[in-house]
Amino acid sequence: TDLRVINTICSATAKRQEAAHELAARVDVMLVVGGHNSGNTTRLAEICRAVNPRVHHVETAEELDPAWFDGAVVVGVTAGASTPDEQMQGVIRAVEALA
Repeated sequence: TDLRVINTICSATAKRQEAAHELAARVDVMLVVGGHNSGNTTRLAEICRAVNPRVHHVETAEELDPAWFDGAVVVGVTAGASTPDEQMQGVIRAVEALA
């Protein structure tokens, strides 16, 4: 019998990964917001690191380190599929407060 491999990544996840990859390539620092135990979010961070060494996977704004943003002009933010919008917005507000 022949081995069959079926891609089970849903199109929404694939599009999110592609968009995160493109964004990470254009920014100074990239933040990936979501649970540290989330495979989806961890994979997003890995995809972003392929094009940007300054990628940080955080779950909450409290995890942000101001030193990460030294010399940065543009910061990108993405989130895992199951990350609540308010969680991502909290990280964005914290980054804006550092500016």
